[in-house]
Amino acid sequence: FFENNLNVSETCRHLFVHRNTLVYRIEKIQKSTGLDLHSFDDALTFKIAMIVGNYMKYLDNQEY
Repeated sequence: FFENNLNVSETCRHLFVHRNTLVYRIEKIQKSTGLDLHSFDDALTFKIAMIVGNYMKYLDNQEY
């Protein structure tokens, strides 16, 4: 979704999912986070949170 500039139709084509499926999933994320992913500021906040979350998972999986 972010790689496609928040474009639902383009994202559906890349993910091979129905448009309604993607819209439903985006709405679920918006309800659980309180963010509007169609707003640039909220989308950026969510993207940064996802990057940080993935980095933390990566660190947890590293063996020292």
